[in-house]
Amino acid sequence: MRIIVLYSGNYGERVLNNILTKFAPNIISVYEFEENLPEYIEDIENYVPDNLPECDLLVVTGLHGDINLVTCKIANKTGAKSVIIESHSQKQLPFGIRSEITESLLNVKCVFPKPFCSLKPVGDIYIDEFVKYFGAPKIEIIGEKFIKSVIVHRNAPCGSTKYIAENLTGYPLNEAEIESGNKLHNYPCLASMEFDNEFSDTILHLAGYKIKEAVKKSLGFSNMVLNVNSNCNGVECGFKCYNICPVVKMGEKAVEIIDKTAKINYLYCGLCMKCIRECPFNAIISLKYS
Repeated sequence: MRIIVLYSGNYGERVLNNILTKFAPNIISVYEFEENLPEYIEDIENYVPDNLPECDLLVVTGLHGDINLVTCKIANKTGAKSVIIESHSQKQLPFGIRSEITESLLNVKCVFPKPFCSLKPVGDIYIDEFVKYFGAPKIEIIGEKFIKSVIVHRNAPCGSTKYIAENLTGYPLNEAEIESGNKLHNYPCLASMEFDNEFSDTILHLAGYKIKEAVKKSLGFSNMVLNVNSNCNGVECGFKCYNICPVVKMGEKAVEIIDKTAKINYLYCGLCMKCIRECPFNAIISLKYS
């Protein structure tokens, strides 16, 4: 697999350095773009590099605004089959630009993970090969009462999963979930803390939900779960819990509709509590476990 990386800024550099640990032999070209380019660019052709080699996958990280459209030009010139364009802030990759890229690359598989650590397999040979190593965190926690070690099966593209894994050793198993979120902030995660209208949450929080999901899947339990009781009348309220859930908007089954009643899956639930505040029937309660 031949990969070209387009990057900008500290975040893009961090991602590049991390994916080099697995894909150094596959990365045939790297192009850096200035960090403070105009938000609106009249002639994107001026930013297309010369002598572009043929490639299979384009990985685009850290670009902001119209410069993302250079992806279309580069994909056409290199014959790229697949494209990954991440975003970690609301203004980085507006919906209009995403639509323009998708329409321009009709025969190219394009994905737009937001944040990058939400990327999952999509049934594309090149993207899925990338996701074997980088994307939504996947870990294996080893220990009985305390964490002896953490094996990283899939790292976040920014490298945070590896950092978190190395710093969870010694903690009690029942503290792993909350500590993984704390360690994400310590790394630190560079995702934006601005409210993102598309997900009804901040992108940094979304990243936190993904590492906690990985912890819960490994352990098979959570210290706190949200339970829907018999007061639920989702048909009447239009299932507000489902519609407000940031994790559902990321494509995960945090809230499911079963027999006209909502059910919350603790493995995916980020415990943002938005569903509790939105429920008009007070049907969602939190249950703590020690």
